[in-house]
Amino acid sequence: MTDEPVSEQPNNEEDEQSASAIFIELMRQAAEKAVPKSAKSHHVGSAEALATPEGEAEPSLAPISEEHPIRRVRRRLVLRPPQRASMAGGFLGTVFVVMVSTALVATLLMFFVNPEYLNPAVVQGLQLDREELVGGIESARPTAVQTPQWLRRIGIISGHRGLGRTLNRDPGAVCYDEFKRVTLEEETINFAVSTRVVANLEALNFAVDMLDEFDPRLVDYRADALVSIHANSCIDYGEVVSGYIVSKSDARPDTGNDVFLRECIALNYAANIPLERSYNETEDMVNNHAWRKIHPLTPGVILEMGFMLADQEILTTQHDLLAHAITMGILCYIENAGPYASLARSGAKSGDYLVPILATPTPIFGR
Repeated sequence: MTDEPVSEQPNNEEDEQSASAIFIELMRQAAEKAVPKSAKSHHVGSAEALATPEGEAEPSLAPISEEHPIRRVRRRLVLRPPQRASMAGGFLGTVFVVMVSTALVATLLMFFVNPEYLNPAVVQGLQLDREELVGGIESARPTAVQTPQWLRRIGIISGHRGLGRTLNRDPGAVCYDEFKRVTLEEETINFAVSTRVVANLEALNFAVDMLDEFDPRLVDYRADALVSIHANSCIDYGEVVSGYIVSKSDARPDTGNDVFLRECIALNYAANIPLERSYNETEDMVNNHAWRKIHPLTPGVILEMGFMLADQEILTTQHDLLAHAITMGILCYIENAGPYASLARSGAKSGDYLVPILATPTPIFGR
């Protein structure tokens, strides 16, 4: 029997040993990185024991002792710096704390402090007599201060002055003699009286506007009062027709500032001029073109001072008296209507005028 050559088996023992050595080396390096330097000396022996020279038997892997456990590295938590409070927030917080503290201390003192412990002189000094308190309130009330006159604006229309609707001169009513010659024009009378009224009001420091009949400033005109001065017709009606007429816009209500202005003018005009009041209003009076132009809050009236035929002597010779009567009527309204009413009641008056007790609507003929 012939001996067959025996095939050599591969030596896997060396390969397994070298792989184990590599694994052990990796574990050793990992342990050195994880363990602090102070503890490395304790593991040197174990690490050397694990490293065996090639050809020797593989040492058994002993578990790491409990005395020197492997420490896990934890990430250090990064704490955010606290946010600074704003200056306003800090101030409000301080005020709130002070207020709460003050209220708390006051409450404690009120409930737990005996009033008898306080000095009677201090208590008496802190107490207020009710009569003295009421008297102090009354004396502290503001007194009525008269509004400066120059802040009050008054408009005076000199009837038929300036250019008419057709850009021609409009003299208004005209008186003729027996030869049909012009002897008197309404425009002349109106202008003579209007200029005197303006002078009287300006002497009292009012802001006054002298306006023409068709003045462009009438559009949306704002003033405390507007008075259009006219004289009535010079027609011979076959009988004596005399008297003055004061009229407001028919579109305005029968109460309010327009009515009060009308009654102030009428009352003071009658007190100074020896003429009777007439209520024979015409369409040109109640629906005058000026009423459709001025601002709705501007009170306005038209005054027919008298008839140019029957009342001609007064209209041509008493211009100062006529102007004084109209001025007193305007003052009656200015110092007694709206925000100026309290001043007139307190005695702050600019002249000796009369104030109507009750402003009644103007009677209408035929009703």
